[in-house]
Amino acid sequence: MMPFWDEDLQEETIISVKETDITRIEQAVSGRLPARYLKQMRKQNGGVPEAKVVMVEFENTWSDEETGLHLPLCSMTSLTFERYLDELSVLREWDVEGNVMMFAEGQGSYFWYFHFTEDTEPTVWCLDISDETNHFVASTYDEWLTKLSSDVPEVFMPDVVFLTLPEIKDILRGDDENEKLLAYSHWMILDEEQEELIEAFMTLIERNDQPDFLGSYAYYLMEVLTNNPDLLDQKRDVVTALILSKGDDLDAEDLLSWMDEKKDEEL
Repeated sequence: MMPFWDEDLQEETIISVKETDITRIEQAVSGRLPARYLKQMRKQNGGVPEAKVVMVEFENTWSDEETGLHLPLCSMTSLTFERYLDELSVLREWDVEGNVMMFAEGQGSYFWYFHFTEDTEPTVWCLDISDETNHFVASTYDEWLTKLSSDVPEVFMPDVVFLTLPEIKDILRGDDENEKLLAYSHWMILDEEQEELIEAFMTLIERNDQPDFLGSYAYYLMEVLTNNPDLLDQKRDVVTALILSKGDDLDAEDLLSWMDEKKDEEL
């Protein structure tokens, strides 16, 4: 059986799983977290899994039937109550209702989450913000694990899937905050004019004109910074001060740990 965590990228866990956090989350969702999931998170509280994709049975914006229907899997979310709340706000921004908890993400546009009902086990779903859709993936977490694969098929990405930078900037001049959040996610994927994108996120966080979107923009900022080491070195101090200035509005410890992890990788 394939190991769950990528041993080549395994790092010392910064924050161990707290049993009190598990209890608070389970009370909040009115359900029990899957036993296999808890075992994996107690071993390593978040990080990069060995599997790189999740095989699915529905059409999506990432793959097609020719390459094999699948979606990317990049990281497992650390299991803390604060992170649960932050990512719950992201799901709510994209109109995901019910008792839910995000537990993994792929390429900044695909978010894997549990949906808790009266059943013993939560079902597993995927939110695709690139086209604002939700997809049922598996009846249980154990079933979801059977869909993981370390073999990444060659993916043909049609040009129509992602916006161009001029199209993105046109949307950002508008008033629809959901459309603007989606446009920013497309900008991240384009990997163009990243310093300008970082400055835009910092301005949004500083002004905090849209508090419901603050957490999303903060996590987007961290992702862009950690993907651009030179800019991370330049902006580290000012970004740290900015995040800390938001007080309880952001989970500063979790956000700033992203930059620290990247620095440790480079040493």
